[in-house]
Amino acid sequence: MTTIEKKRVTLSLPTETDDKLELLAKENGMTKSGLVNYLINKTVEAGTIYA
Repeated sequence: MTTIEKKRVTLSLPTETDDKLELLAKENGMTKSGLVNYLINKTVEAGTIYA
């Protein structure tokens, strides 16, 4: 089993954006940090933030 090093970060987001992030995470059975991690990894794979 691989140990993943984690670092706590703080983001300042508009409350509306945080609400959307929470809703998306809940709809996909993820935590907000898990969703952000997933989206960053998919962006790196795609090579762009634009779909």
